[in-house]
Amino acid sequence: MENNTRHKVYTQAEIKHPWLAMASMLIGAFVGMLSETSLNIALPTLGKVFGVEASSLQWLVTGYMLIIGIVLPFASIISKWFTTRQIIIFALADFAIGALISGFASSFSILLVGRLIQGIGTGLILPLMFTVAMLIFPPQRLGAVMGVNALVIMFAPAIGPTITGIILGALSWRDIFYIFTLLLAIGLVFAVLFLKNVSPITRPHVDVLSVLGSIIGFSSLVAGVSFASKDGWVSPRVLGLLILAIVVLTLYARRQLTLAEPILNLRVFAKPAFRTGALLVMIDFGIILSAMYLLPQFIQNAMLLP
Repeated sequence: MENNTRHKVYTQAEIKHPWLAMASMLIGAFVGMLSETSLNIALPTLGKVFGVEASSLQWLVTGYMLIIGIVLPFASIISKWFTTRQIIIFALADFAIGALISGFASSFSILLVGRLIQGIGTGLILPLMFTVAMLIFPPQRLGAVMGVNALVIMFAPAIGPTITGIILGALSWRDIFYIFTLLLAIGLVFAVLFLKNVSPITRPHVDVLSVLGSIIGFSSLVAGVSFASKDGWVSPRVLGLLILAIVVLTLYARRQLTLAEPILNLRVFAKPAFRTGALLVMIDFGIILSAMYLLPQFIQNAMLLP
């Protein structure tokens, strides 16, 4: 009875046009996932423009993923402190500002800063898109809604390299970010006009040690793997970062399992089906993203094809 009441309040009373409300998040997720793979095609061009080696260029990709990985675990608790409308509008505006910074960048460092800012928006939008969908649509329509969400997430990376290739052939690498900004502006209009809050604001206790553990652990892991391409896996810097990541993430996981209100609920991994599915998704995305990064480098730099 309680579940039915909650569903009625947040589905029927709060959201009159659920698809229009979802449009802002679908556009944001599309741009976020498009950005993951589209920039790979432009990396060789950016390397020539800014005179940067491939080991540094990869931070435009890994740095973006690093910020997403840091922000994602906090999406749940952030949604309990701020309204859905506030979070999505902030995320879309944040990504747009980051895209503009990258588009107008006069140096590689400014380009990278803009890229990292974009990761914050993507890290907030992706998890909320699925959460909001479950709250504003009736159960009998969830299958179709989740299918649309999954289509957006998988379709955007697939067409990203093609779209970027067309843009680079006809325009400039800066136009990639300007197009991102235009799409995000459309998403902002939908968010301002149609998106309402769909979850209660409870403001639970935030465990500071968990926050620090998540940031230090995940950032050390990504940084260690990234530096390995330049320094080698046995270099002191890489080994130090990886050891730090393993220690901190182990302590972080143990703490999440003991807290009454964890930042990230790891108990769900006790379910074999979820654990297997999560592992397969990680492997799948690892293969796809690495191939989409390596192939453009090989084709354009090694095979000397434009």
